[in-house]
Amino acid sequence: MPKRHLTAVFVGSAKPAPGAAQTDYFDTALPAFGLRAGKRRKTWFCMVRVLRAGTWRLTRISLGTTADLTLAEARQAARVAIEQAQQGNDPSDTRKRRREALEARSRDTFAAVRADFLARYVGRRTKRRPSERTMTELRRALSADVLKDWDARPIAEIDEHDIRVALDLLVARGAPVRANRLLGYLRTFFTWARSQRKIEVNPATDIDRPGAEQSRDRVLSLDELAAIWRATDPADVFGGIVRMLMLTGQRRAEVAGMAWDEIDGDTWTLPAERSKNRRPHMVPLSAPAREIIEKRAGRDRRYVFPSQHGKAYTGFCFGKARLDARAPLAAPWTLHDLRRSFVTHCAERLRIAPHVIEAVVNHQSGVRSGVAGIYNRASYLDERRAALNAWADFLLRIVGEADNAREPRA
Repeated sequence: MPKRHLTAVFVGSAKPAPGAAQTDYFDTALPAFGLRAGKRRKTWFCMVRVLRAGTWRLTRISLGTTADLTLAEARQAARVAIEQAQQGNDPSDTRKRRREALEARSRDTFAAVRADFLARYVGRRTKRRPSERTMTELRRALSADVLKDWDARPIAEIDEHDIRVALDLLVARGAPVRANRLLGYLRTFFTWARSQRKIEVNPATDIDRPGAEQSRDRVLSLDELAAIWRATDPADVFGGIVRMLMLTGQRRAEVAGMAWDEIDGDTWTLPAERSKNRRPHMVPLSAPAREIIEKRAGRDRRYVFPSQHGKAYTGFCFGKARLDARAPLAAPWTLHDLRRSFVTHCAERLRIAPHVIEAVVNHQSGVRSGVAGIYNRASYLDERRAALNAWADFLLRIVGEADNAREPRA
């Protein structure tokens, strides 16, 4: 059998010997490896001794055609087959396994793996399904228009360059914060895909955040809080939500999703499935808060603050735009700033103890984190009620809706 140093040029021009249907050419660089040149196709192979039924037998292993593998890929496949045979394993199904891997790779498109991820994902640390709000954000981010060209591509082909291109598109649109969020979601997604053996490397790991962000430390002044309060109408759904945010310090989605069956007298109990830390949370309601809720009573709907379709209110962008027009503050602000302002003013102006404030806003951090957060199960319900009543009195004095409109001593 002829021996040749197999090169890409030779492989391209190789033909059967005159009068032969096919000819085997063994590689001088890797003697067990060779090329079978036929009239219609060319096939890579290697000769190895395979252990079968206690006997070593010289066996020809087909590695694939020149249309399937390049010379370098075929030579590497031959090395793997030789190593497997030397270890007593039968490499005869190498080609079959590679075809199965290619088929699986083709099936594991970005769209297919994304659908699997959204259906099955649970947090690595919590081992629990994220909240519906988080899943909605993941679903929205991973379906972004800047990723639309990925849907039909095998996920294993998506690399760092592809991610950078998508992020740069968002930055070019003037949405650097959205680009940062997308990067975070992609890291989560690819980490999960790697854990499911869909990919070998997370392509988002070494990418820095593309956009600069300002620290979320906006605390609204008392004058700003008064301006916002006066610009809201508690009879309006959005206005009622804003005032409840100011009075209770709870999260936006929690207040917007408040259901009538969560209200019992002067206490609102947030169920575990709607709580960020997945624990039931009791919110004592001050008199002004109860008044807002009572004004919305008598409506035959599930939610205290429903949308036009009877579901929990979600029109925050529209409502906030109208509120900004009625109460234009000197600097931009968000609804979450109301929660931060509540915490800050309760601590600095009312001298409410930090552990009570954290209990009010359902934080599991700071003085209630770590061992303290695990073993200190005290609810501080009386202290929370006193804190929220004190804050409501203070806020009403600030906005001029209570007697003795003066600020307590700092």
